[in-house]
Amino acid sequence: MELHHLRYFVSVARHRNFTRAAAENMVAQPSLSQQIRRLEAELGALLIDRSRSPVRLTDAGEALLPHAEAILRQVEAAKAAVEERIGLRTGRLVLGSLPMTGSRLLPRAITVFRQRYPGIQVTLREESTQRLTELALAGETDLTLTTLPVGSDDLTWQPLLTEPILLALPPDHPLATAPEHQPATPPEHPLKPPLKPPRAVPLSAVAGEPFLVMKPGYGFRDLVLAACHAAGFSPQIAFESAQIETLQAMVAAGLGVTLVPQMAADRSLQPSPVFVPLAGEPLTRTLALAWRRDRPLPRSAQAFLDLASELWPY
Repeated sequence: MELHHLRYFVSVARHRNFTRAAAENMVAQPSLSQQIRRLEAELGALLIDRSRSPVRLTDAGEALLPHAEAILRQVEAAKAAVEERIGLRTGRLVLGSLPMTGSRLLPRAITVFRQRYPGIQVTLREESTQRLTELALAGETDLTLTTLPVGSDDLTWQPLLTEPILLALPPDHPLATAPEHQPATPPEHPLKPPLKPPRAVPLSAVAGEPFLVMKPGYGFRDLVLAACHAAGFSPQIAFESAQIETLQAMVAAGLGVTLVPQMAADRSLQPSPVFVPLAGEPLTRTLALAWRRDRPLPRSAQAFLDLASELWPY
């Protein structure tokens, strides 16, 4: 008799429904049903009457239920006692991250996390979207910073934030009408009209331009290609890179155009691309922390999730 057998049994007893019990435990219904049948086989008794809806406990199930509930309460109490004693003084946390995103979001979060839990060793793995999904499924990362949708039904997630996608143009491009952020008009020139921000540009307006995109395996590449196809064209891909910074430097040099997440827009380059909003239906991406659906989170990972909710209330 294993603990998860009892946990599944108690869930079915509480919900009187296999589907809801499976959802509560984040397992497939056939798997939950199979585990309960193993429990019944071990005990030599039918525990659940499946012939009616909602399902009901048999006499043997009614006899087992209070004992199963007591065992699970004792296990939780034992875990709580140990955790209260050791807290989060030691342990490790492995984070997976997209390169273009992690450098802008994670430093702040990791700094706060280390201040709260100095004994937790934090390791960061930066990979492509496809590789991050593989690592998460293999259990080699505890949490992964990625974009929605995640690459597997075996992953679940907690959203962090949604940001707009901007069109990056060379500084001398005809559509780059004005810098995006201008200082207020100086007092010594009260009659000088302030510069207007660039007007929104439909993505179809750059359909004939050379496009700079991320390499295959990066989720943002898929987003860019899908946006172009939705705008009615297939982009003429001139260059590919694994670094969004490289693409922006190429745009600044006049080698083409690209799409850039707002947080990754680099205005420090000299010259800098001009970033303009896209006209029409907003194009956005949603960032999330993802993990294996069928595995309980380590306490360090849960603590990081709680911190993320504080820093980025969604």
